[in-house]
Amino acid sequence: MTEVVTNLTKEQADRAYILEFSWKENYMDMNPINGAGSHGSPGLEELNQEDQDLLRQILGETGPSSSAAPEEVVYDVSHAAPREFRHRSEARPMPDRMIDRLSHLGLVPDAEQPTMTYDIRGHQYTAAFDPSGHVRLIHNPPEAQALGAGQAGVPDFGAFFIEARDHGAVVPDQWAPLALIEKLRDEGLMPSANHPTSIFLNGKPYNAELAEGGFVRLTRRQQ
Repeated sequence: MTEVVTNLTKEQADRAYILEFSWKENYMDMNPINGAGSHGSPGLEELNQEDQDLLRQILGETGPSSSAAPEEVVYDVSHAAPREFRHRSEARPMPDRMIDRLSHLGLVPDAEQPTMTYDIRGHQYTAAFDPSGHVRLIHNPPEAQALGAGQAGVPDFGAFFIEARDHGAVVPDQWAPLALIEKLRDEGLMPSANHPTSIFLNGKPYNAELAEGGFVRLTRRQQ
């Protein structure tokens, strides 16, 4: 079971809540090709030491600046997510229908277990209380995600990418966030000049093309 730190003061908890959401939203930044937003994404090392330790505590890591990974249980609750559920980098209240379905299974945070780790359609989330006492879903940072099983032996990188939408429709061309670029490089699927790669994101095929400056352009392919 994930080790949960519960000895934070209210001031520390509120500060960690703000830091966590701000950092995750920036790191998993969605960038439509013609949209606003920076290509850069801040890493944990850009925070001061006190904030780093606070973030690690709220995420359930062991001790200040520790690299040890605690054992945890990840609950697959995809069945409980509403059909219209969309992955988002920003925190959001857990849908009421989801709370109702999971409460009967004992899979909603409570006083004894204030945080839980969920797998929702291939993405890992933390369910936790916000400062007002409501349960919120927080999309976990890239290092807490895992590659999915794609098609034709190609891994699915969807957990490192959140589709941008325009009036509900998926934007067909987007910039890959830093987290995804790093994972493509790790898996040997980083595109090079004039040599795009084919990848899967949340079960959908995309072309990844290297652009000027080392950025990666993602174009959704028609199936």
